[in-house]
Amino acid sequence: MKKFLSLFLSALVVLTLLPSGALAVEIFVTSDEGVALIEEFEGYRDMPYADDRGNWYIGYGTACDPADYPDGITEEEADMLFREDLADTEEKVNGLLLDYGISVTQYQFDAMVSMTYTLGTQWMNPTYRFCSYLIQGIDNYTEAEVVNAIATWCHQGTQVLDHLVERRLREAYLFLYGEYDNAGPDDYCYIHFEPAGGEVENQTVFYPVGYAYGELPTPVWSDLTFQGWYTDDGDLLTGEEIADGNLTVTAQWSGEAPAEEEELDLSNWINPFSDVVESDWYFTYVRELNAKGVVGGYPDGTFQAGRDLTAGEALKMILMAAGYPEQEMTDSHWASGYLALALELGCLYEGEIISLDDPITRLTVGRVAAVAMGLSPSDGTPPFADTYDGYLTALYEEGILTGTVEGRYRYYHPEESINRGEICAIVSRISSWEYEEERDPAQVGYITYRNNYYPLEREAAVAPYDSNLFVQNGSVMYYNDPGYTTTIGIDVSSHQGEIDWQQVAASGVEFALIRLGFRGYGQEGTINLDQYFVQNITGAKAAGLKVGVYFFSQAVNETEAVEEAEFVLDNLAQVGVALDYPVVYDWETVSSSSARTRNMDGDTLTDCAIAFCETVAEAGYTPMLYYNNFVGYTMYDLDRLTDYDVWFAQYGVTWPTMYYDYRIWQYSDSGSIPGIETRVDMNIAFIPY
Repeated sequence: MKKFLSLFLSALVVLTLLPSGALAVEIFVTSDEGVALIEEFEGYRDMPYADDRGNWYIGYGTACDPADYPDGITEEEADMLFREDLADTEEKVNGLLLDYGISVTQYQFDAMVSMTYTLGTQWMNPTYRFCSYLIQGIDNYTEAEVVNAIATWCHQGTQVLDHLVERRLREAYLFLYGEYDNAGPDDYCYIHFEPAGGEVENQTVFYPVGYAYGELPTPVWSDLTFQGWYTDDGDLLTGEEIADGNLTVTAQWSGEAPAEEEELDLSNWINPFSDVVESDWYFTYVRELNAKGVVGGYPDGTFQAGRDLTAGEALKMILMAAGYPEQEMTDSHWASGYLALALELGCLYEGEIISLDDPITRLTVGRVAAVAMGLSPSDGTPPFADTYDGYLTALYEEGILTGTVEGRYRYYHPEESINRGEICAIVSRISSWEYEEERDPAQVGYITYRNNYYPLEREAAVAPYDSNLFVQNGSVMYYNDPGYTTTIGIDVSSHQGEIDWQQVAASGVEFALIRLGFRGYGQEGTINLDQYFVQNITGAKAAGLKVGVYFFSQAVNETEAVEEAEFVLDNLAQVGVALDYPVVYDWETVSSSSARTRNMDGDTLTDCAIAFCETVAEAGYTPMLYYNNFVGYTMYDLDRLTDYDVWFAQYGVTWPTMYYDYRIWQYSDSGSIPGIETRVDMNIAFIPY
């Protein structure tokens, strides 16, 4: 037995894998020993071969087109192909290490690359044990915990595969001890726990050979009582037995099994559609949604399953199936609120849908569904022969999309319109899809946004607001916490035209944030004064409102950000109105392909924000940042911006979902206020200025 003999005499012993003052994060490439190990696992094949999914490979597991190698390849050629293919895996592992500031050794990197080469990046989800251990610090965990976190990836579906068990255990020992040829598979065995209707946290658990299993996992199943784990021979496993080989055990229960969740009663459903029959592939979906009152037919008694769906119809059905509430109109079109919500969520690009009454493509439907469900693009094997879109792959993996099989291949036809029958199937599957439980970022060390994971910015303050205390009545949002004295405000620009500020003040609005100017998003990037700025700020002030200003920035470097700040200061000096609220740096993404900030990176954006805010602060004004979830989570380095208050924007939700703190919430872009003829942005300040 190896040097870890004493480790298992106490489950509290913790490994110290890295010395104090751990290695700085660096970029690795797989060592020759690591390459040799993965090639050993993959095995050499000189001719193309297909797996059970119809994917073709050659050499050491390198993807290929079988027609490219009619005469096969040599081992030297296979090694060269493999190393080129491995570069993509190395990039993904290095990316994880850099994102979370994780320091590892060369052999630990090799172990992680070997895992990723067969698993893909699915293990890099911070909700999974091994990734979580890396983020939290691997030296905080015992050998057995690390072995289990790695070796758990040994299944195809729920079936344990012995060759994956051997590979994972060797990778675990390599990660722990730096031994490329090691005894991991000899030193550990597993128990596979079948919960028999209940639920168990980890179904396959690895134990050190030669030692008692110890405490066994306890499954749960409603009100039933767990009686114990039993072998195929009917023997009760107590945990006092000595681990000496792989084992499968099954849970036994006492008590009455819980009733199945009540299903939709369709026994009294009468088919109202003359053109829908039971043999139609979409029949069950149409029946379900019609019984629920989601879809109806036409006055002539038809359903017209093959009729193209309009963009407005599709947006409403998908977003509501994903759990979003009904949306109020933002303009004259009945579906305008759903379009606004889809844009806010990032389901659509600006200008992607020109008319809500025109058909919508299947590709757009897929992206809207995936983002609304919180799915991120999958880098798994694309299931469709006519598209490699990651969102569509993710939806296929979740069982939402199936496509159509034509000959040997599966197709999605992404540019075609989607019809009424197809949307019924998608909506039904989305409605029954199970969402993951939200996790506390402070505990797991990351933020979940659009099903992507962003390292927690620990210097940035956390929003203290209670989601249960938000109440909206018409255009006015209330926050019913006696510890806060909130005020209601608006923000305006030339888009609102002429404003009767006396009426605005009489309506109960208490403050106004007024656009002073903007930089154009075209390549010229000219700076412009808002044509209504002087009129708006003097009118609002005269009506008794408190005022602040914002500048719409498209700066691409610090010099331009300072230029924008100086433009703001010059115009404030000329107008001579004292500000009550801050001077806001409003940098936003612009979807136009010609936008000068299209490829802006987060570090540069953060530099620009600091340059603008420092210039404003030096002149005696209070600076503030404006951003939405996308810019806040994915672009700004919030740990560097803790000196500045935040104005946060999010529409179409009952309460704000931003994790980090903000002082003002812009909760609507479609408010209605006396004295303003157009729709107007609405805001609530939690700590008034």
